[in-house]
Amino acid sequence: MDARPAPRAGLTLFCSREQLHSRWTRIVLAEKDVDGARIEWIEAGKPHHDLLVLNPSGQLPTLVDRDAVLYPASIVVEYLDERYPHPRLLPPDPSARALVRMLLLRLDHELLPLAESIRIAPKAAESKAARKELQEALAGASRLFSARGWCLGLDYNLADCAWAALLGTLPALGLKLPADAGFQRYAERLLSRPAVQSAFR
Repeated sequence: MDARPAPRAGLTLFCSREQLHSRWTRIVLAEKDVDGARIEWIEAGKPHHDLLVLNPSGQLPTLVDRDAVLYPASIVVEYLDERYPHPRLLPPDPSARALVRMLLLRLDHELLPLAESIRIAPKAAESKAARKELQEALAGASRLFSARGWCLGLDYNLADCAWAALLGTLPALGLKLPADAGFQRYAERLLSRPAVQSAFR
């Protein structure tokens, strides 16, 4: 195998159309509106030469920016926020930033993987337990969403982008939002954002 990837210009995001972590990074990239950014679609189970040369693990999403090859999604989204600071998606205040990161940890390691396991094998025996656990987690999260504003406050942030990737996938998983009115209004505002809608096309 040739040890050099094909030539690329600018920033390239290698990702899957359906994978939730890929959607999360695509939402962040769309919010940043990075000029010249390119998305390289990877099909499940199909090796991609350039990706394997740059990142032999093949993990998605993978971001390439000049000499930087970055993954997983949590690293990619924070890099994008630092590299392209407008609009800011992490709070300037250290304590508020830490709260967002705490929530991101739960979304990244618990809720998104639960949804992903259901998406990949909806009829598997484990999916029934995953559906129940995810539905309960969503019901418990309703306190995070007020009648106005965004997750954890008035400013839209990286956690909102991750919630968008999850909540926009629920119908395809056969799951519904909790009946909580605040949560439902939050989801409507969130899923109507152009950057979010672009990740589901």
